[in-house]
Amino acid sequence: KQWYQRRVRGSMDPYVRLKVGHNTYETFTHSGADKSPQWNKIYHCPLPNTTLRTITVEIFDEKALTEDQRIAYAKISIPDSVFQGHTLDEWFPLSGKLGEGKEGTINLIISYTTMPMITQPYHRIHYPYVTTVPQHFTPRPPTPINEADVDMLKDMFPEVDKEVLRTVLESKHGNVENTVSAVLLMADDSAPPPPPPVNR
Repeated sequence: KQWYQRRVRGSMDPYVRLKVGHNTYETFTHSGADKSPQWNKIYHCPLPNTTLRTITVEIFDEKALTEDQRIAYAKISIPDSVFQGHTLDEWFPLSGKLGEGKEGTINLIISYTTMPMITQPYHRIHYPYVTTVPQHFTPRPPTPINEADVDMLKDMFPEVDKEVLRTVLESKHGNVENTVSAVLLMADDSAPPPPPPVNR
């Protein structure tokens, strides 16, 4: 659930870009929302480890004939209480041309859940993360999700919540192979470290 305010001339078509670790997420464009957009989007963001403590938020005004304009941004630190099971529901100040923390506010609700370790009988294929993200691009429209793909993923990963699988599939734009790789990476990152060797 997000909202911000900024004094500008003309109507804006804002959308939000979130970056959590190596993953980037975008909301839909709230056309004509101007100073008071509402997205009410929920994202399940896999974390490689709990040392990742920052969420980057950028708000863009979508343009039809020119590059989208970044109008506000914030770097939000995740407090220890979130990793201890508490839900954070706060309004965070946004920065931009008007100055540090003077572009309005955005409401984020942040919680943390530990996923169970997943073991699969087949070989795991690891794909490298893509860390280079274009500075400006037009967000693609949401990809329709095939429920049959979600059911197939649930059969492959019965220990993972179906809504989590659906969210990962959406973030991979409906690509089942990339979704499987992402879930396997999440499981691999959540595996406990091997025990130390015993000196005899």
